Amino acid sequence: MRRRLILTALACSWLFLPGGAAHAEGSSPGRVVIVAKDGSGAYTEIQAAIDNALPGDTILIKSGNYREDVVVHSKDRLKLIGESRDQVTILGLKRVGAFRIGKWPYGANDIEVRDLTVSQNGGLAVGIFNGTKILLANIRVQGLLYVQQAKDVRIERSLLGGSETTGVSFSDAQGEVVGNEIRDNDYGVTVAGKSDVRVEGNVITNNLYDAVVFQAGSKGAAVGNRLIKNGGAISVQEGAQADLNGNTIAAAP
Repeated sequence: MRRRLILTALACSWLFLPGGAAHAEGSSPGRVVIVAKDGSGAYTEIQAAIDNALPGDTILIKSGNYREDVVVHSKDRLKLIGESRDQVTILGLKRVGAFRIGKWPYGANDIEVRDLTVSQNGGLAVGIFNGTKILLANIRVQGLLYVQQAKDVRIERSLLGGSETTGVSFSDAQGEVVGNEIRDNDYGVTVAGKSDVRVEGNVITNNLYDAVVFQAGSKGAAVGNRLIKNGGAISVQEGAQADLNGNTIAAAP
């Protein structure tokens, strides 16, 4: 029988991480739930832990390669934290996209994901759909990261790349891409539809075409980015609005 280990105290050492968000006043702190492939936690699969999560819960994922499709939908105030970005990898299984947040017609709100790697499955690594207040921090995404009709999305301090299309793509979405390394894609960042996206303080390198593209109808800003060895720089198409400030272009690091 599967052994359950659900820690209700917040004294677990993994929780003492920089940048951790405080709980809203009056909200429950939730539980801390362990996922471990060796059976030492409450669950051996990430999806099972998500399915049974309550608002305010934190899911801590021990090291291992998790070959499963992970979907977070109809959830509020949930954290997923890996033991280490280099030691926890989500590989996907059957669906296009190894990790999804939100699923039509259901969204997800106030979701935080950090300290893990997601590898593409079927060309898509991470998809964020119909959600609000989504934070991705210190993750590695190997493949396309796609954001559609989501609001208040923040992607920070992460390594994003290896996509045959675009590293990070926004479509009719709102968010920020801050302090990441975005590399080895066809395009670095694309902003499309009615999106409003701020791209700030990133190193965008070794992309085959433009580092950043604001497509017609979109708006946003590209500020303080370092562009290195890309096929193009920052493209603002006719009908787009973008504030460009303090970006630098270099041929090599």
